[in-house]
Amino acid sequence: MRPLLLAALLAGSAAAAELTTDPDVGVRAQKARDILEEQPVEARVELKRMYRRYKEIVPKKLDAGWATGLLSEAVIEGVDEPFQPARLVDDMIARRRKEVERVQAALAKVADDDPYNHRRISAVLVERKAELARLLSKNKREKGICRDWSDLVWSEFVALELEHWAVRDERRTARPYHTAAVACTPVDDPKVCLVFDPWADGRPNVYTFTAWDESSPGGRFPAEYFNHHLPDKAEKK
Repeated sequence: MRPLLLAALLAGSAAAAELTTDPDVGVRAQKARDILEEQPVEARVELKRMYRRYKEIVPKKLDAGWATGLLSEAVIEGVDEPFQPARLVDDMIARRRKEVERVQAALAKVADDDPYNHRRISAVLVERKAELARLLSKNKREKGICRDWSDLVWSEFVALELEHWAVRDERRTARPYHTAAVACTPVDDPKVCLVFDPWADGRPNVYTFTAWDESSPGGRFPAEYFNHHLPDKAEKK
């Protein structure tokens, strides 16, 4: 075999093997990567931003006590009120705490010879503290069911104000039923959808949608693709 041809074949084999050294990574991930490489550079820059945010927020929540692999029945069975994701309750608690601090500061500024405003602000403070206590009681449940993680990732991506990706929560159609955040390129041809799902093991895992939806192997991307094979910024024209 000619040396140049042999070198080309070996290079191609190495590129194909790059995504297949991990048993969870296979043909589906490689096909999705090929489609991603056809996307506009701006879309791939946004994808790298998304992954960086994703990689940052997951360990923060683990450090805050969120669990992995937690089943919904373990935390919401018997709850009469509508389910609220952990992120939403956390945000509400943070806002109520700030409100309590503001009201306490306002109360401290009220003069002793102003009994009307003192009573009025004191009543507001009692109300805000009671709201905070109710939220803290609600917040005692374990955190880390798939709906918690899905809502968290979805909200972080929405905050990025993406122009080239459409983000949504998606429930898997195959058993076992499961929910995660999905991001799709807006262009239909070619199009790729990626699932950002850390629920199982707390790692910032990314899967092709079809493999994840069918609960099939071969669709997980290695982290090195997002860290090293996506552009940091678009070149100026």
